[in-house]
Amino acid sequence: MKVLKNKMQRREFLRSLAMAGMAVPFASQFLVAGKAHAAGNSAKRLIVVFYPNGCKRDSWHSYGNELSQASMANSPLLPLAPYADRMVAFKNLSFIGHGGSSGHPEACRGIFSGGHDYSPTIDVAIGEALNAGTLNNNIHMGLWSSMKTDKEYHPFTDKNGNKIIPNDDPQSIYDKYFAALGGGGGGGTDPATETRKRVLDTLHENLDLLQAYPLNARQTAKLQTHEESLAYLQSVLNSNLDLSGLNRPAVSMTGINEEAELVTQAQMRNIAYAMEYDLTRVATFQFMSAQDESLKINFESIHPYMGDFAFPPKLTYNETKSHVSSHNENDLFDAQTRWYNMMVKYLCDELAARQDPTGGGTLLDTTMILMMSEMGGGNHQQENAGVYVIGGGNGAINQGVVVDAGNRGSSNLFLDLANAMGLGWGSYGNSNGGIPGFLA
Repeated sequence: MKVLKNKMQRREFLRSLAMAGMAVPFASQFLVAGKAHAAGNSAKRLIVVFYPNGCKRDSWHSYGNELSQASMANSPLLPLAPYADRMVAFKNLSFIGHGGSSGHPEACRGIFSGGHDYSPTIDVAIGEALNAGTLNNNIHMGLWSSMKTDKEYHPFTDKNGNKIIPNDDPQSIYDKYFAALGGGGGGGTDPATETRKRVLDTLHENLDLLQAYPLNARQTAKLQTHEESLAYLQSVLNSNLDLSGLNRPAVSMTGINEEAELVTQAQMRNIAYAMEYDLTRVATFQFMSAQDESLKINFESIHPYMGDFAFPPKLTYNETKSHVSSHNENDLFDAQTRWYNMMVKYLCDELAARQDPTGGGTLLDTTMILMMSEMGGGNHQQENAGVYVIGGGNGAINQGVVVDAGNRGSSNLFLDLANAMGLGWGSYGNSNGGIPGFLA
């Protein structure tokens, strides 16, 4: 007996969705990825944000045991004060034995892979686990990453042991992932919408027929995943999803220093778009590569914190570059890490303004953002690193607290992130457990 009586070829299915205005990248991942949708109290999405060269730790960790605007007043984390109740900040988290090194390229080999050089980094490992081993939809983007041509200074590694060079051009990312979505809502009785209905009806019918046949656990899980994806597609069709909020960035990656803030904001919007339209569950943003000297972090938004470097001639001195500034560990370096956090705040704003497409509040409610560097302190220290997680995590993590990691390693935090995503891992990298106080 033929179970799929209204069987459609994959090529025809993709063509039909494209004609109906559905993004082809999303359609492709729906068919082949076996994407797992987090359930219960599991976080639904993970965003990893990398900032280079560490931080001035005494300032970064000036807060007490609870997070509030008052406790963060003298910290470069102050821009995130409106989201203090959605944040977990870490004290005494160590990189030693977990990929940390006194050299930037050496640290980049293993710091995000739990101390295992050239192994898949945590963003890749989680993305692959969510996608049943196929990993075809993690999105890596950056600001000035492509300016560093030596791959050893890039912190993220794919499943084949190759360094990942992020796409720094927000226009290119938009054109690749979102242009096919077009503008305006769906609905009505136009032929394209009718085609999409026919596709969805056929696939729903096929799943109904398959329920009558015995399946092993793996087959059942895969079918349930497809059914969840179908439910999301159906909700898009029924709700006439408004696509008018999609806007192609006005700026590209030109290498013009003064445009860096606009490029960063455009990339943060691209991440929010990707999450809002369910194109990915894992995204990674990289401000620069480690030990990068290409970008002067001297923007008007942080002039009040830059001291003498906010005015000519010091405004354009080499000290306004992150790596040079890091070794001084002065107020200028604090101002630069403040700018990174201002951009994360912009990302939080974008996520908070958008509904989770699978239900359950805003994207910020269901997402975790990990903010981390390859170094702890600006002078290559590896202890008490500047690390935080922000976002609701769908209730899987504690919020509004400072967690004392007790010198536990960063791979322990990575293990907790994976388990907050509902993956049930027993270990990751050199982990020897989690970080007490982080998971709810």
